[in-house]
Order: sequence, then structure tokens, then C-alpha cells
Amino acid sequence: MKTKLLLVVAMVFFFSLFFIIPNNYSSILPVFQLIEKPTVVSKGAHGKTVTIDLTFGKEDMETFLKNLEAPYPHFFISEDWIKRSPTLIKVMKEKNIPISLLGQEGAKYIEDPTLFKKEIDQFEKLVGEIPLWFRTKDYEFPVELQKTAWEYEVNLLSSSMYWVEGEPNPKLQKGDILSVPLHQEERMDMKQLNQLLKSDSFLSIEQNIFGLTTKSKAIPE
Repeated sequence: MKTKLLLVVAMVFFFSLFFIIPNNYSSILPVFQLIEKPTVVSKGAHGKTVTIDLTFGKEDMETFLKNLEAPYPHFFISEDWIKRSPTLIKVMKEKNIPISLLGQEGAKYIEDPTLFKKEIDQFEKLVGEIPLWFRTKDYEFPVELQKTAWEYEVNLLSSSMYWVEGEPNPKLQKGDILSVPLHQEERMDMKQLNQLLKSDSFLSIEQNIFGLTTKSKAIPE
């Protein structure tokens, strides 16, 4: 009788773990490497997300960032722009605007296998932290790059929609991740961008993909 009782208790215990642990898993996800294998994320499932590829602009960006209100779009910024704009990076960090790294064309990471590490190290030096997400400028992600990013615990993000200059405001569907270009050669109108950001309730990348909210907490010394 005791043996049967112990067996039942053990089964209930493990059965409970089976259901409880997955429900709590999202709250204990590590800061980095949110995916389980080398891959490129391009679409979510829980809402709509706006991402901005930024390589050019200063005066208009200063006004845009100071007036920007949460929920914020996620910025993918080139290393050169970060170097040229330390004051604006400071503004973004003070407002907790999410910043990740916009790299070079995908083929360059095959030509120079050390390029990714150099860029990540430089980003950490300039911004003060390793980027959680990374995107190439041409949205090409060679297998070699995917493996290297996995080793450095950096997630790769593409998009499901690309906003072409001159087109009307895109109509996003649930799960969409929109890319907005802010380059010298291809640049979305800032008024139009502001209109888009105020037209709907947008989610962060993490909320859209995983249905969770990432939070940072200072650990007392």
C-alpha cells in the first residue's frame, strides 16, 4: 500500500512539473540567445513590431528621438552612426529605446570570419552592452554568420515587411515585423514614420515573437 501511495505521489509530482515549468519558462529566459538553435527570425505571432535601420541622419534624428514616446520601435544602428552620434545614443539609452546592431552585407562575413566579433566588441565598447539582436544591411544571413552569432549568443532578425520609400503606410497583420530604412540613399519621410507609430499599438520584438516582456533589474551590491 505504501509503495502504491509513493508511486502515485511521485507521478503527481512529475506530472505537475511537466505543466508548471513550461508556464514559468518565459520568466526565466536568459537575456541572450532567446532562440534554441542557429536561425533567423523574421516573423512573430502576438502582434506588430516596427524596426528601424539607421545609418544616416543627425538633426532630424535628434528631434525625432526626443519626441519619441513608448512603445518604441527597435533600432538597428550601424557602427559608423553610433561612433558619430554618442549624444543621441545617450538619449536613447536614457529613454530605454531598444538598440541593436545593423551590420554590413551578408557576404562580407564569409570573406572575413572575424568581422562579426569585431563589430560586436565595438558595439559593446560604444553602447555599453552586447546587442541582443543583429541584422545585416542586405538581409542576407549566410550559414557561417548564423553559426558565429549563435556562438556569441546574439539573435538574428530579418523582417516580414519592408517599407519602401514613397509607398503609403503599410497595413500590418498580426505577427508582422516591419523594417523602416533611414539611410542616405533610401530614407523614409519622418512625418510619415511618426504617423505610422501613432496609428497602432506596437509590441517589442520579444513580445511579438515570444509573447513575453523582457525586464532588466539592478542587483544590489
